[in-house]
Amino acid sequence: MTDPNSDAHGPMRLPDEQPPANPTDLSNQPALQAGAASRWLVPSGVLAVVAIVLFCFAFQLQLVLPIIGIVYVAVMWVFMLVVSRRAGGDRAGMNRRLAWFMGAMAAGALIVAIGIYIVESTRLPWT
Repeated sequence: MTDPNSDAHGPMRLPDEQPPANPTDLSNQPALQAGAASRWLVPSGVLAVVAIVLFCFAFQLQLVLPIIGIVYVAVMWVFMLVVSRRAGGDRAGMNRRLAWFMGAMAAGALIVAIGIYIVESTRLPWT
């Protein structure tokens, strides 16, 4: 075990003795540290609208997967709205959660779109 008082990041170090934060570290980005929730809600809303419009066009091909995609994207955006409106002073934590939700929304929409493509590309020509 090491002595926490002699550790470079230990509790007994003064702030001016702490090593400077790495500006290239992803957790040190301004979008995750500060800023309003609209920084995440607006782009995710645009992503949701684009995905829903594309899934609506896919109704000509299928029924089940586009419905799954529309419901998933809408629910993820509602979750983001709930997280942004939840009371709490931890802005960095809220921004981190919103970033994860936006990433999950994008990944889920992509997986459903790939599923639609796979189903349509493996369909037999006479069906």
